[in-house]
Amino acid sequence: MDRTDKVRNELEKAGADVAVLVSAPDVTYAGGYEVPYWPAFMGDMSRGLPMASLCIGSETGIIQHVASEFYKSRLKRAGRHEVSYFRSFSHTERNDVALNFKDALLEAVDICSGSTRQMTIGIEPEQCPAYVMEILKEAYPQASFLDISVCMERARYIKTQEEISLLERAALVADAAQERLYEISKEEGDYTELDVWFEVQKAVSGMNKGLTPFVGELVSGPRTGLSDYPLGPSDRKIERGDIAIMDISPRVGGYWADCSNSVVFWDAPDEEQTRYFSAVKEIYDIGRDAIYPGVTFREVNRKMEEAYRKNGFEICSYQGHQIGASVNEVPRFTYRDEAVLEENMVVCIEPQIYSGPSGKTGVRLERMLHVTKNGARELNHFRWGL
Repeated sequence: MDRTDKVRNELEKAGADVAVLVSAPDVTYAGGYEVPYWPAFMGDMSRGLPMASLCIGSETGIIQHVASEFYKSRLKRAGRHEVSYFRSFSHTERNDVALNFKDALLEAVDICSGSTRQMTIGIEPEQCPAYVMEILKEAYPQASFLDISVCMERARYIKTQEEISLLERAALVADAAQERLYEISKEEGDYTELDVWFEVQKAVSGMNKGLTPFVGELVSGPRTGLSDYPLGPSDRKIERGDIAIMDISPRVGGYWADCSNSVVFWDAPDEEQTRYFSAVKEIYDIGRDAIYPGVTFREVNRKMEEAYRKNGFEICSYQGHQIGASVNEVPRFTYRDEAVLEENMVVCIEPQIYSGPSGKTGVRLERMLHVTKNGARELNHFRWGL
């Protein structure tokens, strides 16, 4: 079953006749193309309206994209021709962006619904702009509205083979970033955290053969002792013997990677650094080895918590999450998440220990894991820092 069929199946079960999707992850997932990860100013060009959205009919099976003309070439390259375009910016003529968007959205809804007026429209309430709701309520006064957020979560739980391939590619790009950090940690030089970050950025875009958006943090020295993501990078000068944490998430083809490593710069690790790293690595291994279809996220979290205590530490955060068209997806490894691991989920395990504001040491380790019938398959292969 492909992504579109999975969405339609969930919409039918929920009783939605048509869905209007506006969040970038859901549009990427259901639409099958990479919604651009633009800086904020691009939103100003559309007056705060979604630059890319999507309508899908559960009964008709029709998908109609709604997109700014800025995205026309991107959609054509992706083979998406069922698109209602709107002009979001013009430097040559007066332009009513809101009216243009309204016309395009209603055209798409009519196409997907078969022009019926009495229907149930699925929406993402936490993502859907108020103006979009105004348009729909005014145009379809007899329609009812249904929260389909959980439907989309369920559709995205189990990854298709296409998605797994995309996540493998994203993991490979993230590996290039972590390998560059590892290399720098072994060759002494004159670096600030920002200098290292720029080197990492080059590695990411070089591996992906183009400018690649990514988010994350890089902290070094005493700043690693705080659990306050994201703390860096900053212009702090890295010193010999500093420990550093880098957590990085590049976006490739609309899908994210997420991984963390800890390194010591230009010196052997001291006793505390070694103790922290050894404990976190053991906890990571226990979490990874506990992952099998049928096991709950809570049970994995419990086994990791026991490993923290065995090593003399207390658990300080959730221990991981699923990943896909969003960096941090549900379910998550917490003490209360009873969701069950299933084959072809892709998750991240990320144990972490921090000395606190009065200390100078922190370690976080994280890799992406594909859940198979035989357990967890690591998608990342970068070298651990210690």
